[in-house]
Amino acid sequence: MNNIPAIKLYGTSSCHKCQYYKSLLDELSLPYEFLDVQKNEEYAMELKGLYRSGKLNFPTITIGSKKLRNPDKETLIYWLNLLIPDRLPLVHDKDNNRFTLLLNGNLAVVTYSLHEGKMYLNHSEVPIHLRGRGIGKVLVNKTFEQLTAEGYIAVAVCPFIKAIARRNPKWNAIIQ
Repeated sequence: MNNIPAIKLYGTSSCHKCQYYKSLLDELSLPYEFLDVQKNEEYAMELKGLYRSGKLNFPTITIGSKKLRNPDKETLIYWLNLLIPDRLPLVHDKDNNRFTLLLNGNLAVVTYSLHEGKMYLNHSEVPIHLRGRGIGKVLVNKTFEQLTAEGYIAVAVCPFIKAIARRNPKWNAIIQ
């Protein structure tokens, strides 16, 4: 995975919720830093600085600049998906001629058509409220990786897909 924002878990070793979050992040294979605010005053001051009250509100998880205080699992997964779209699996939906990323109930899509042994990448789309977060780039790069794995040669028709292909010479062998 590329471009993973720093994930920090503020808490104490004796906190059962902190242990839960550590297990969950380990299960998701996400790199994180556990900051024990009981054993390290600098970590405690850093956590206090995240809140106007200046209190030790733990457990707190930060993902880049996003701060979550004691989130339930669904909320944490929601923000991890939104802030780290690289972790989402790409689905090649051959019945509908498309590649999809399911992002918190929203589909980001690359559509294609097949002609004379080539795959024509016609359109890419990310739901409007999710644009500007790098999800389109992740979608297209994952599509290129899948094309490589499946042995396709593709023609980029969509201007956005063309732009992504041009930015990285490693796609020259499969994208025309």
